Amino acid sequence: MLQRYLSVNERGRKWLWWLVVLGLIATLPLAFKRVQTERSTKNVEIVFDYRDLLEASAYRPNPESYIQEKLKLMKEAGIGSMAVYESSLDELKNSRRIQVYTPQEYSLLTGKPLTSGENNTYLLFTNTEARDKIQPIIEKTYKERLKVNISSWSYNNRPGLIISLPYEEANTKPLEPDPITMDMLQNQGFRLVARISNRMQPFTEEELDGLFRKLSQRDIKRIVFDGNAVTGYDEDPEESHVKLTAELMKKYELGGAIIDRLKAPQKGFNVPFVKELDYNVVRLFPLYETEANLKPEVIADKLVLAVKDRNLRMLFLNTRAAKDMDKGYINDYLDNIIGSLTGPEEAPSEGAVARIQKLGYDIDEAHAFVIHGDPWKPLKLLLLVAGAALIALTIGLYFPVLTSASFVVGAIGVLGLYVLSNSLALQAMAFGVGVCAPTLSTILAIRYIRQNKGNKGGSAWGRALVIFLGASLLTIVGVLYVVGLLSGITYYLVLEQYRGVALLHLLPIALVGIYALLFADSIKISDLTARIKSILFAKITVLWIVLAAVFGGAIYYYLTRTGNEGQASQMEKLFRTYLENGLGVRPRFKEFVFAHPLFIFAAYLFMKHRNAIYLFAGAVMGQLSIIDTFAHLHTPLYISFIRIGLGIAFGIVISLAYVAVWELLARGWRRWAPR
Repeated sequence: MLQRYLSVNERGRKWLWWLVVLGLIATLPLAFKRVQTERSTKNVEIVFDYRDLLEASAYRPNPESYIQEKLKLMKEAGIGSMAVYESSLDELKNSRRIQVYTPQEYSLLTGKPLTSGENNTYLLFTNTEARDKIQPIIEKTYKERLKVNISSWSYNNRPGLIISLPYEEANTKPLEPDPITMDMLQNQGFRLVARISNRMQPFTEEELDGLFRKLSQRDIKRIVFDGNAVTGYDEDPEESHVKLTAELMKKYELGGAIIDRLKAPQKGFNVPFVKELDYNVVRLFPLYETEANLKPEVIADKLVLAVKDRNLRMLFLNTRAAKDMDKGYINDYLDNIIGSLTGPEEAPSEGAVARIQKLGYDIDEAHAFVIHGDPWKPLKLLLLVAGAALIALTIGLYFPVLTSASFVVGAIGVLGLYVLSNSLALQAMAFGVGVCAPTLSTILAIRYIRQNKGNKGGSAWGRALVIFLGASLLTIVGVLYVVGLLSGITYYLVLEQYRGVALLHLLPIALVGIYALLFADSIKISDLTARIKSILFAKITVLWIVLAAVFGGAIYYYLTRTGNEGQASQMEKLFRTYLENGLGVRPRFKEFVFAHPLFIFAAYLFMKHRNAIYLFAGAVMGQLSIIDTFAHLHTPLYISFIRIGLGIAFGIVISLAYVAVWELLARGWRRWAPR
């Protein structure tokens, strides 16, 4: 029985490779459909937060004139949309719709003494239009929804209302967006984007339906939820009305927006919610108010990168008024923002709008991606089985006898998991392939060099280069598997993501290191046991401890640079910006400066020196970085291919310097070192 299994296992390795090739073919239509989806809309919408403009105007001698002046400049700069929020008493006061008084201010105004036991909010309307359009909104919120007593009063023939709540509490209650402001903005040609919060308590379907109907009648197409949750969300699932919110949005053809760069996603904005909207959502890049004081060219770079590298279709601009102690005035940084869009007068082509248009995008109303070919279930099932084959081949490099068994167990296991949760199965397989592809390609490179050490044809660097390119091609097979497995609109919208990025950056290094240390010379159990025993009983010197500390520090530094929150020096950031602006797509720094040259150098040196095998543990970083580049599923596919192509090309050039420096040092050592 055992002999029969061993015979099948030996023949099965070849068939597993054919299965990997078949899986590779299956990834191609999935990758093509992804490209179609990414290119289905080229509109980029630039939105400005009108509330920020309103607050900034409060610091100007003539607020209304200031608002109109800036609106005109924004329109000319390419800002086509304004975000309007649910209003509040404070916002209506800033808009000069009402004047609001506390009991103390009311007493001073009217000459009436303060009444014990009363802590009301008093307001007066500034004109007839404000009374006609704002009073019904206030009464609907406080009187009808909150059941708060409201009475009328007047002062100098100006009508007003008394709200039986303290001002601080009354000001926390959200009102419908200010209709006068919306009329003014639409009359000036701006589209409107609604910011709706989850502060409407108690939640009522009738009120939300009425609000959405009014927004739809104004031709508003998109809602950006304000706060940390979708309207209607509740921690208690039985009390949550998120599904109802989605149904009402769909009823009135209102889309949503996924805000990028948040520390945590908005609660309730998940796959079921977006599916209920028929995926009518776009991804939004927020320029935070704390970033408005950056130089215009820096802001422009951020906006262009958001569109080009992250597939974002809505740019949401914020600002704030702050004291500029150096210049001695209140600065709202609107000139910075407008300048970032238009560019300097002498070089308007450097502005964000011109650069985005040059990339083939249109500055217009944002539309959701058109879904192409989602899902392609049969192809993904094939990829799950083919992925199990690739993982089994990697396991076989360490324990050949387990190759077939691990494939059967892996294939049955992942297909069973797919029945329970297709999303979890696809993500698990993508992670497994992401770890195994760079590991497999690097170890096969090591084996190839060992088997062909006697071959002296051509230069050593040339042969090392060919080996590096072959390993990179095999890694790209893993790339296409990840692209195929995680193809779907939920991944492009970052509602679901590639899982296990931290482990992806560590496991291939550990696996290649273990192979070099224990399995490279022999895979016999007796030899493996002897090597483990010799390591466990080896004498540890101070040099070993120092090297271990250096290695640990290097791994820690490597991890701090990993992911979107990775740290980089200021000089490196400047160099990155230079590469981005010069090349259009920036290759990854660690790839072309360190990992790819190290791989070629390791192959070059391993042909001559046995102990150079350990360099491959560091060199595999470049291969896993190729996988990681494509694990950013929101990045356009062609951008990722250009990025790794540039990284490989630059890495090849820099590897010449690695080899040249080594040869100089080696020759110097042979000449000057004591014999």
